[in-house]
Amino acid sequence: MMKRIANFIPSLSGGGAERVVVNLLSAFPRNEVTPILVTGSATGPFSSRIPDDVEVIDLKTPHMRKAAGPLRQLMDEQRLDLLISHLSHANITTLRAAKRAKHKPTIAVVEHMTMSAYQGERWRDRLIRPLAKRLYPQADHIISVSNAAARDLEAVLALPHDSVKTIYNPVVSPELISLAKKNISHKLAEFDGKLILGVGRLSEQKDFSTLIQAFTKLHQQDPSCHLAILGTGEQQEKLQTLITRLQLTDIVSLVGFQENPYAWMRQADLFVLSSRWEALPTVLIEAMACGTNVVATDCPSGPKEILGKEFSQYLAPVGDATALADQMRMAIAQPISAERLTDSVQRFSFQRAASQYSALI
Repeated sequence: MMKRIANFIPSLSGGGAERVVVNLLSAFPRNEVTPILVTGSATGPFSSRIPDDVEVIDLKTPHMRKAAGPLRQLMDEQRLDLLISHLSHANITTLRAAKRAKHKPTIAVVEHMTMSAYQGERWRDRLIRPLAKRLYPQADHIISVSNAAARDLEAVLALPHDSVKTIYNPVVSPELISLAKKNISHKLAEFDGKLILGVGRLSEQKDFSTLIQAFTKLHQQDPSCHLAILGTGEQQEKLQTLITRLQLTDIVSLVGFQENPYAWMRQADLFVLSSRWEALPTVLIEAMACGTNVVATDCPSGPKEILGKEFSQYLAPVGDATALADQMRMAIAQPISAERLTDSVQRFSFQRAASQYSALI
């Protein structure tokens, strides 16, 4: 019997959780699962990447506080077997809707952040922890995307030990490898020096300011380097001002959102994750799957779990530009083979994630 599995996410903006949802929709085997996407707003950079055979239900409620009613109605009408909700605001809305639904499906809430490290930018974000503490226990399954983030969530929300299950994000796929082999359409495609790459939302969390400062130190010793940062976000003007103030306009590029970041990853000599906090940074796994050497901050949570003991020497303290520059310098001087890197991230495959989510029913 076919399983009707829906993924719910606020929008299809260009973030890591949105990419995970699109990947998961692609990963479910079509002879076992009918995949459905439910979203508060079917707009954003990832809207064009939804598989053609996926039913898209747009609630037209971009603000999650207004989505509980439409979501409850959807539960009653769609007769889902499993509803997988992603991101804290959506999770809280899902659990509120489920309380009043006549035909409640199995509910899995997925937490994509390290709860103790989260620093919301709006006053409403301060309500996430108390609301999650009250509502998350009502879910059939509480999912985190890394072991460290799972234990952190249990501690912050006072949940029983091992009550939060870890399911790694679906990241590695044949499509990723194929896209990585394509050419990039940018002037840096012809760059013959060492290309350093950062990818992510231009936000406080990603701490690209520290990456830029670390790159300045690296460039002083190796003038052949160029830093490219892919992404958009609220700190774009701040970062551009920093680049101008440090006189780096010729050697640091804010490239914007790129539909195919994997081609950039494959071309780069080094990928750097400079985040202050994560849960399981998808871009770090993607870069390694592309065979690209990496350096990451030892932030809570995810990088240490992804790199493991084998590559732990490429971790740097959070917010330390000097230490980050030192690690970047070492990674460039002593590169790891692409084969070792790609082999190390096979546990983050599409098939494994799809199988584990299907088994929740």
